[in-house]
Amino acid sequence: MAAPRVEAASATVVSQSPFGLSFEYPLIEKALGPGPCPAPALVATLRQLGSPSLRIGGDSQDLAGPTAAYRYVIPASFWTTLGCLARETGAQVTVGLNFATAPAADDLATIAAAEQAIPAAQLSFSLGNEPDLYGISHIFPDEPGVTVPAFRPSPWTAEQYAAEWESRRALLGPIRIEGPDLAGIGWRGVISAMLMKDPPDTMDVHAYPTSACGPPDQMTTAARLLSKHASVGLVEKYDWLLAVARAAHRPAIVSESNSASCGGRPGVSNTPVAGVWAARYVVAALLAGFAQVRFHSAGGSYDPLSLRADGAVALQPLGHALLFLHRWIPTGSRISSGSSNPKILAARISDGSHTSVIVSSFSSKPISFAIDVTGASARVRTETLTAASSVEARGSVTVDAHRAQLVLAPDTVVAVRTG
Repeated sequence: MAAPRVEAASATVVSQSPFGLSFEYPLIEKALGPGPCPAPALVATLRQLGSPSLRIGGDSQDLAGPTAAYRYVIPASFWTTLGCLARETGAQVTVGLNFATAPAADDLATIAAAEQAIPAAQLSFSLGNEPDLYGISHIFPDEPGVTVPAFRPSPWTAEQYAAEWESRRALLGPIRIEGPDLAGIGWRGVISAMLMKDPPDTMDVHAYPTSACGPPDQMTTAARLLSKHASVGLVEKYDWLLAVARAAHRPAIVSESNSASCGGRPGVSNTPVAGVWAARYVVAALLAGFAQVRFHSAGGSYDPLSLRADGAVALQPLGHALLFLHRWIPTGSRISSGSSNPKILAARISDGSHTSVIVSSFSSKPISFAIDVTGASARVRTETLTAASSVEARGSVTVDAHRAQLVLAPDTVVAVRTG
């Protein structure tokens, strides 16, 4: 049987960093520090990652506001330092507004503070966090002993949310906004109609492949995270949002994700397994039509970066995978599918002067994969993410008659320079 090989496919332009970072308010406030600008290490690390977009929000945003009436008070100094970070890195910043408990006046105060500090071209907003969960209380895994209350009386319906969304948006004025930040797909029928009627500038979802606090059949394990369902399958679950976004001529993103809801599971989420999963997930999302995947940070085991109050920053295994993606999928490149084999996820990337392929196998055994190579090189270089090491292994493969034959090991992601 002939080995699977890269096939031609329509390409999509990668218009922004293929990944972003999503921070809870308390964590990013601590990481920014007390000065007018953040510690140089944070700026340097974000630049190293390609200045990915930053979302400030999550569960904490519906508990935060500009006065002492809120659990998390956002001081004026926060905006000064965040604005400095935005200017020094060039990163896009999405500020999470409190939709659950704040009156419009407080959201307007937050908007004004953010607009004064952050360059307009780099600023957008999101309105509420996972509003489809407002009818129930749940733990806040990022801070022990804190429970996120039920913000709305049950039953809380999609129709009620849509009416509130439209009303609040009208009060907030002409700001760039993302939405609807849903946690699940149960409201997709009503919300699809809402999004078509009044589309936000960017359409988004939250999507986690496993849970660290759910029933046993959803709990995070290495095997579940490395399954095709956790990356390709998770992306396919949100075909409905991609369809709405295309119809409305809007970009779609996964604005919050990570290896497991509820803060991750130590022993899995903070290991190289999470890096392999993340690389597969971002590639699958881009091929499906999503513009970006943002990885959540809250000070737990699944964070891409270790952020300390003294300004020190260190890449965790997930962060190393993001650095890998930054090197191999540059902004402005074109990405297209490279395989029709259901056991293989492959993407061809072209950035004008170079071409590459990123490929991963879901087979439990080694599998061959042939790649066309341009030029006269006798060997092409490779970088491989594995579930055993957070740092990629570098190597090369022989080219014979403009073709390189890879042997893909299970649970790896291989990037190959092809021209």
